[in-house]
Amino acid sequence: MKTLRLAACLAMVLPMFAKAQIPISDVDLTRFYLRLGASLVYPDDNNTSLKYYLLQDWELYRTHWEVEDDTTWNVSGVWRPLPYLGVELLYIGDSDHSLTLQNFRATPGQDNIYFGRYSASSANLFVNWYMNDLICLGQPYLGIGVNYSDYYDDELNPDFQRYLINSGMATGPGRFGMGHSWGGSAQLGIDWRLGRGIARSWLINAAVIYTDSNPDAEVTYPTAPGYERLYSEFETNPWTLNLGITYEF
Repeated sequence: MKTLRLAACLAMVLPMFAKAQIPISDVDLTRFYLRLGASLVYPDDNNTSLKYYLLQDWELYRTHWEVEDDTTWNVSGVWRPLPYLGVELLYIGDSDHSLTLQNFRATPGQDNIYFGRYSASSANLFVNWYMNDLICLGQPYLGIGVNYSDYYDDELNPDFQRYLINSGMATGPGRFGMGHSWGGSAQLGIDWRLGRGIARSWLINAAVIYTDSNPDAEVTYPTAPGYERLYSEFETNPWTLNLGITYEF
């Protein structure tokens, strides 16, 4: 489904590029935007259940993740050599997300357990198509790009640590890791110029971004003969709302 969504965006953008007429006089190699703002990161909750590499434990069967959203910061630079075309490098800073394991059957009378937390940051490279002329105050745009997401500061909650030990699965504390991922991304945004004259160089920005991000979540814990692992194909696929202020050079 996520592949189809990105393909649909590409199908919309590519014909527009193909039809565009680009006079040499429109080329401006000195038009840059610098943007700073806030990001609301909303991960997708539709993820694979936590399970053994070979066997599925009943207490983990059909579990699913609940991921808390978070607000962080972003910074980006845009090079806009043509009136209708720009290249944007966007960095979204550290966001912290707590994890709850839903439909968890180990505790009578309770169907979830607080699992742990992780932090994430991402870098995105977009090619943006701008829909209006440069003289317009409103500059809506559609972007297609590639994303690199880094996951770190992963840790297990004491509740889940106790479950691993009390259930006899582990002989000591376990650790949680997610690593990093590469994927596609798409955005729909708008820059709105604050006015003419002195205010012309300042714009406010809003954008909605979808990211295809699929790290491998893994819990490693000690056992009597060595160690064992639980894993999940963790599809965070976050939606991000960016709000910021832009300066045009």
